[in-house]
Amino acid sequence: MSEELEKERGRVTAADEKIVPLLLERMEAVAEIGRIKQREGLGVKDVGRERKVLDRVGELAGEENAEYVQEIYREVMNQSCRFQERQKGEVK
Repeated sequence: MSEELEKERGRVTAADEKIVPLLLERMEAVAEIGRIKQREGLGVKDVGRERKVLDRVGELAGEENAEYVQEIYREVMNQSCRFQERQKGEVK
């Protein structure tokens, strides 16, 4: 493996080490949101909120990367909904 490739993979690893703790922080918020939704009798999915999140992250990513970042966030939100559904089942 070239030194250049190794260096760039190191950058990816460093980014991952920042991203994972932020995802865990997000999941803690998602868990609390799930508890609030359940208490207030709301469903897990909120299409309007999801659209706002996708629009915002698309703007943050810029035109060149918006599509890719939005797709990543679609998956993040799908997993968040799965987590809340599971959480909802455990509370019953």
